[in-house]
Amino acid sequence: MGKDDRYVERHLPESGKWEMKIINFIQINDIDIKSFLKIVLAIQLAILGILGLDAIGADIPILRQIIGFIYLTFIPGIIILRVLKIHKLTIIETFLYSVGLSLAFLMFGGLFINMFYPFLGIYRPISTLPLVITIGIGLLVLCILSYKCDKDFSQPTYADLGQITSKSGLFLLLIPLLSIFGTYLVNCYKDSTLLLFLIIVISLIVCVIGFTKYIPTKLYPLVIFSIAISLLYHKSLISPYVIGWDVHQELYFLETVAIASRWDPTIYSNLNTMLSITILPAIYSHVLGMNGTWIIKIIYPLILSFVPVGLYHIYQKQTNQQVAFFSTFFFISPLIFWSEMPSLARQEIAELFYVLIILLLLDKKIRLTEIRFLFIIFGAGMIVSHYGVSYIFMFSSFFAFGILYLMKHDNRVFTRGSILIFTTLILSWYIYTAGSSPFVSMVHIGDHIYTSIFTNFFRPETRQAVSILMTKEVSPLHEITKYLYLITQFFITVGIGWLLLKREKIKFCNEYISFSIVNFAMMIGCAIIPWFSGTLNTTRMYQISLIFLAPFCIIGGNIIVRSILKIFKNSSQTNFNKTTSNQMSFKILSLFLVMFLLFNTGFVYEIAKDYPGAVSLSRANIEKYGDVEDRIILYGTYFSETSVIGAKWLCENRNRDRRVYGDYRDRSLVLTSYGRMRMGSTYQLFSNIILKKVYIYLGYTNVVEGIIVDRGNNYYNTTEISPPLEKMNKIYSNGGSEVYYYE
Repeated sequence: MGKDDRYVERHLPESGKWEMKIINFIQINDIDIKSFLKIVLAIQLAILGILGLDAIGADIPILRQIIGFIYLTFIPGIIILRVLKIHKLTIIETFLYSVGLSLAFLMFGGLFINMFYPFLGIYRPISTLPLVITIGIGLLVLCILSYKCDKDFSQPTYADLGQITSKSGLFLLLIPLLSIFGTYLVNCYKDSTLLLFLIIVISLIVCVIGFTKYIPTKLYPLVIFSIAISLLYHKSLISPYVIGWDVHQELYFLETVAIASRWDPTIYSNLNTMLSITILPAIYSHVLGMNGTWIIKIIYPLILSFVPVGLYHIYQKQTNQQVAFFSTFFFISPLIFWSEMPSLARQEIAELFYVLIILLLLDKKIRLTEIRFLFIIFGAGMIVSHYGVSYIFMFSSFFAFGILYLMKHDNRVFTRGSILIFTTLILSWYIYTAGSSPFVSMVHIGDHIYTSIFTNFFRPETRQAVSILMTKEVSPLHEITKYLYLITQFFITVGIGWLLLKREKIKFCNEYISFSIVNFAMMIGCAIIPWFSGTLNTTRMYQISLIFLAPFCIIGGNIIVRSILKIFKNSSQTNFNKTTSNQMSFKILSLFLVMFLLFNTGFVYEIAKDYPGAVSLSRANIEKYGDVEDRIILYGTYFSETSVIGAKWLCENRNRDRRVYGDYRDRSLVLTSYGRMRMGSTYQLFSNIILKKVYIYLGYTNVVEGIIVDRGNNYYNTTEISPPLEKMNKIYSNGGSEVYYYE
């Protein structure tokens, strides 16, 4: 295609005129090597220039973060694709493979310099200057290799950007701004009006896609991305501090590496083995000039939002665009995705690698050698990102391979050799880092499952189902939410049944089918088997299983709705054909999914002034009308500035030979993340204080609400502490947190 082919004349019948429409190439992976290297060099010089300006105090706000993010997240991967001579991919495939390869490059490159630079006398390898120099040299080497390996290729792929720059495209790009400004209003003025409007806008978009063809199918990936990042940010950006449980420990290890500028692999902890929360965020923190809190709250949700885009592409390759869109929307609608995942930084990265491995199973364009190489890279990336997801994939692989063997199907990627390599990598990494902590955890889990099956499972009192979906809810509206989840699980069951009965007539690849069966069994196990759901976090397992099972919810739902429409047609003798029935089915499903979203986000509860379902939408009402349990959750999860400042003060001024006691939530969360006291080094504050010469930390809930919470979420008043606080030495107070010293 020549240069002039970028311009296409198009006649406008309504005006009788002609306009020149610009067709821009966006596949830089397929352009000639010289132009490609010029783009890479320009970005390299841009980041060096920005860092130079920052060094002399002439920094430009936001520019360093934007250019730095592009530089770290895309450039290494796109060069590696040129080295491997992988071309003619779709835009989404090029984008996702580039991100995955870039993250792997950063993690393993950071691991390399962390291990070997100290031998060269560089004792702070994970700091800005060594990182920028090393990454720059690494990219230079990759550029030389790409030139030698791929200098003869030049078949640029062009794409019409007109739809993205259309009114619909620009509107979709603006949706995340509603989320950002909405959280600002909640944080500063406790006003959730704009976030409520955001949920309405998202719901209307889904209805528009279900009922009309106003939004072109080519924009579906952009719709998915905009909705995903908006939902993620509407939770993660609430509060200037990290939110959740595990994320406080993740921030502790992130800051440990960022402050020391070096990773210590000998610290005994499952989390310390995860490069996704040690080396990777420390690299982003130094190069982007952002502290760990904002890396977790902004950068990681942005990376996670690429996962639904990848899933849309995976589903679309095996079904159609409509099924793919609604399947992906169903995946991102549960609060597990947008509420819990931003509090699990390591799982956010691991799920991206998980999706990339699935994408490889479907890819027929890449040569087998390169696919197997990418499988190893993405598998290794998942292993050093999250032990839980890696173990799930490993054990799922065993069963999936067995199913493929019974089906007598050969496969290109998923072989005995690839499973053996992955298993060897996972055991090697988890045994030889952090004192084998993740491996020991796996052994304990395996022992617990074995004991539960053969000791407890067959006892009458433990055979009943204990699904979280069957628990008693607090109001009729929350009861509706429970049944909405049950309906989606019923849809998935019908979809899987259809898969097994109609396997010869479907487009799902054999590997995907085998993994779907395994994940369906895993979902059922989490829902009804006590030992399974008690050993492995039910909600997280459910979220992971939806990666494979989401399409079957839409397929099963479509089957059910069409069956109901058929019955209605026969009873009322209404005349509509198969196409009309299918269209009506998707309209009904779109309404169901919108209702599913409205209940999951807590929109319905907030409008109805019911028991609150989401702090992002109901914070003001919780503070005004919430009961004690509501406020415990609010102030024990969304920490106030006073609590954080108090924790930091204690960290800087305490005698490290003295014990620190605190409320269970405070000692497990804010004292870990912002007080820099590793979990296990602080102690639970009970009503009777036996030891002397100890510190007592009281956070916002303790000081303002007068409540102490224990590990079982039971609570008692601060006036019940013995000896009374009045007889202790108050050594710090800021109105929202206090520190006492008991001699």
